[in-house]
Amino acid sequence: MHIRFFISAALVGVLVIFSSASAARGATQVVSAADTFDPAENGVPEALTWATNRFEIDIQEVQGRDYEARIAFDSAIPSGDAEIDEVVMRWYRPGLEADQERESAGAPAVLLVHTLHPDLPVATMLARGLRQRGVHAFVIELPGYASRIGAERKLTGVTTLLNAAQAVSDCRRAYDVITELNRADLAAIAPERIAIQGTSLGSFIATSAASLDGCFSQTFLFLSGGDGVDILENGQKDAFHVHGALKHYGYSGNKLHELLSPVEPLRIAHRLNPETTWMFNARRDTVVPAKNATLLAEAIGLDPSHHVWMNGNHYTAFILLPGVLDRIQNELTKTTP
Repeated sequence: MHIRFFISAALVGVLVIFSSASAARGATQVVSAADTFDPAENGVPEALTWATNRFEIDIQEVQGRDYEARIAFDSAIPSGDAEIDEVVMRWYRPGLEADQERESAGAPAVLLVHTLHPDLPVATMLARGLRQRGVHAFVIELPGYASRIGAERKLTGVTTLLNAAQAVSDCRRAYDVITELNRADLAAIAPERIAIQGTSLGSFIATSAASLDGCFSQTFLFLSGGDGVDILENGQKDAFHVHGALKHYGYSGNKLHELLSPVEPLRIAHRLNPETTWMFNARRDTVVPAKNATLLAEAIGLDPSHHVWMNGNHYTAFILLPGVLDRIQNELTKTTP
């Protein structure tokens, strides 16, 4: 499958992809955490609930990567494939000075949910930018990506969509992981300032995760929309290729609707707080068209001031990421979350 991987030559130089060499691993710490999500939460689709319990978090220092630690924990909705069911996050920690400056209240944190691209370049760029701004950034690997490639490797994006409910639960459990890092004195993170950000494919997962129970302080959705089936059936470029890949595995027509319906953002986005949610869309996007972006914004009830329309398309809009970073930082550091 050939997917056009956006970004101008200038930006490619900034998005240095990880070396194929294995990272050296340092000290490991294991802490225990508990799910705080209530599966009886009213209005949550049954497919997005799970049996809550205690779980272990493995935090391992790494060397030779551009992130400082690797965090692993069990998925809340396991698939049965051990390679997929260990959730991995990359922790981009700000310098000690940033933590010390916020010692009394803790620094903000953002969970970043990546795009279709197998190398996670956009989430990586955002994580680096947030770290430079004194924010803890956590890049979560979705099912089928990076460390989470199962025994039967599928085309890009397919495993995530086949395990979309799992991906949503992983992001919600990641919130409890981040709060536990603060509780265990492993980082000075402000528990009331933990946001979630998703881009393109990741924005659909992030929307549903943030809608579950409102645990995230803010939600930032980049190149997102509603009616995933319509996007796949009528969108161009990446959407077209993913649709073709799903058809290859037998998911089209009613079967595609059945697959995506439980995790369709429009089913649950009304639970998001419009005052703490922002959408960023490209005017000439043909992958996630403007009509689909508008559907999601209307479902959330966004004020126009919280829906930013950028020039460009699904790929050239990435050049404007520095502005998105500034907006995230400004919102995270307001006196009142």
